[in-house]
Amino acid sequence: MKSEIFLSAIVAMSTNRVIGDGKGLMWDLPEDLKNLKMLTMGCPLIMGRRTWDSIGKPLPGRANIVLTKNNENLLNGALKANSFNEAIKLANNWILQNNPKNNEIFLFGGSQIYQFGIKYCKYIYLTEIDIYLESKICFPEIQKDSWELIFNSGLKTSKNQINYTHYKFERRSKINLNNFFGD
Repeated sequence: MKSEIFLSAIVAMSTNRVIGDGKGLMWDLPEDLKNLKMLTMGCPLIMGRRTWDSIGKPLPGRANIVLTKNNENLLNGALKANSFNEAIKLANNWILQNNPKNNEIFLFGGSQIYQFGIKYCKYIYLTEIDIYLESKICFPEIQKDSWELIFNSGLKTSKNQINYTHYKFERRSKINLNNFFGD
């Protein structure tokens, strides 16, 4: 019997919660990209149009689901969703067809996707990069009463001399995604 699917957020952010500038990656951290690949391989990723545009191509081995109201077709193998419910359904269908042993769907950015979807997440995989950046594109503040820290890698230094820490948070209350699938 298949386990119940759940949603997680995966994000890299600066110390002041900045996740981007609307153009592309704001840091060069190969170690975090390797970690991201390890955690998300075989899983659906739900992202907004600007995040998709900044990546420029689908991430292999994962469903790339773009949540957008734009009517134009997406290229390079992305799946298009017009609503959050549709994105969850597409992700679940992709899991059933491509990786039935998996039960995790990832929110992949940007800020609006995180703002809306964080309330449905069971886990947050967070890389905090020890830099301070100016931008209004931020990850939502993690409410300590709603989330429990279950992993802290400790401070690491990349080969590029950037300090960062990996964290994993678990929601304190149970989340049920079944309402996205209707009756």
